[in-house]
Amino acid sequence: MAALSLFVLWQPQKKGEGGRPCFGDRLEQGRRVLCAVPGSGVVLRIAFFGSGGEGSMVPLEIVSRSHQVIAVVRPSREQSWFRRTARSILSRTGIGLQAAMARWTRFHDVPLLEATSGSDSELADRLKRLAPDVICVSAFPWLLGSEILETAGRAALNVHSSLLPRHRGPNPLLWIYYHNDRRTGVTVHGMNQRADAGAIFAQEAFDLPRGFPIDRLYARKALLGGELLLRVLNQLESEEARPRPQEERLSTYAPRVAHGKRLVNFSEWDAERMWHFLSGLCPRRREPLRDLQQREVRYKSVLGYSEADCGKAVGQVESTSFGWNLYCRGGSVQLGNLRQTQSCAERNR
Repeated sequence: MAALSLFVLWQPQKKGEGGRPCFGDRLEQGRRVLCAVPGSGVVLRIAFFGSGGEGSMVPLEIVSRSHQVIAVVRPSREQSWFRRTARSILSRTGIGLQAAMARWTRFHDVPLLEATSGSDSELADRLKRLAPDVICVSAFPWLLGSEILETAGRAALNVHSSLLPRHRGPNPLLWIYYHNDRRTGVTVHGMNQRADAGAIFAQEAFDLPRGFPIDRLYARKALLGGELLLRVLNQLESEEARPRPQEERLSTYAPRVAHGKRLVNFSEWDAERMWHFLSGLCPRRREPLRDLQQREVRYKSVLGYSEADCGKAVGQVESTSFGWNLYCRGGSVQLGNLRQTQSCAERNR
């Protein structure tokens, strides 16, 4: 997927009939930009919740081209004076994930609000005064309480990086690889008091290539999530939205995992599945492994796998010239001691 610039497609809003911003699209110098088209519909007022990474910024940029973002909300924990000062400096100098949100709000002249929790009463009061039509959430760490959700006049929507009801919870990408899912996707759903359990407004699936890098999967889902969110907002605007309830019997949970926790199942996973899991997550997450001398195996890349049974104990790690061999059921996975700029999965496509 081509790299996506977050800001180059933004164009100042023009006014339609009666002073209301309204948008169509046209081509300018080979790219799609927005322009005013009288009578094209009502622009919704959006309060957008995110954390500042690609999973927030891409959907924010996409929906802002067609609807009015009246506030952006980012998470903030109680901090000492020193930490607050350091964070302010980092934000102004453009360093750190949340600096992207600060830049975006300054550029667009939109209020940047902070939430100390998902049930921040001061934030709820501020949102009541702003009166958003829709609350949009993408990559925000906390479940929002009823006081905040009820400030939305029409709907509260969340972008979730799985095919709900599968992988509800804060860490769907890890568990997509862990459970060996061959298809994945994105869901836009309504929000209620249960995590990721609201009615589904839009959902789109695609095949997950084996060993596909998690960073590229995250980027693809960020773009798809923004497109689906915009589709749902347009359906709300035209009163064509048709949400459907989730099937509870199919739900699974995707919890956070403590650093250093072992996850691979040596007794059941074959070499190909082991490679898919380790390669897809590396270098964002490395499985805690030890060699025969009980030294930590600090691999930096996953080179490939072999389906030749070497007769070694599953889970055994042996040093080699390139790094290590990790022996699995029916084969082995080759782990590198040097970081790769391109994964085996990418080279094979």
